Amino acid sequence: MIKKRRILPSLIIAIILILSSSTSAFAVFSYEPKFNNTITANSVASISDGGLLTITNKYQGIKGTTTKGEITTYIEKKTMGFFWTRVDIGQPDNQWHDVIYNYMYIGDHTFQLASHGTYRITVIYVISGTGGDPDTITRTTTKTY
Repeated sequence: MIKKRRILPSLIIAIILILSSSTSAFAVFSYEPKFNNTITANSVASISDGGLLTITNKYQGIKGTTTKGEITTYIEKKTMGFFWTRVDIGQPDNQWHDVIYNYMYIGDHTFQLASHGTYRITVIYVISGTGGDPDTITRTTTKTY
């Protein structure tokens, strides 16, 4: 009977200590930001049956922290099965360059593809603000037409 009285309180204390230590460890990691000035940055691409490529770029910065977003978007086509060649979109350096002075943005670019094939869309976000060094985030997707 004496052993049972000692084991039960010790077991309860051990369980409480284990639960409290693991909860605090999870809490620390869940609140750490991944970027200095950005919450999310994503791009979505789609190609219509007629070959119209639509690229939607969006980012969500931190209100009061994010001051500027620069987005560079370009398209490449797979050639000879191995190589990627930049597609001529009629813009300087064959890329779109958007500069946004806001903490959030959603915008589209469209381009009529000239031929069938596999296309790679690359979007580079550089998000600046007072949260630290600019965040450079690259998103790449591949689509077949």
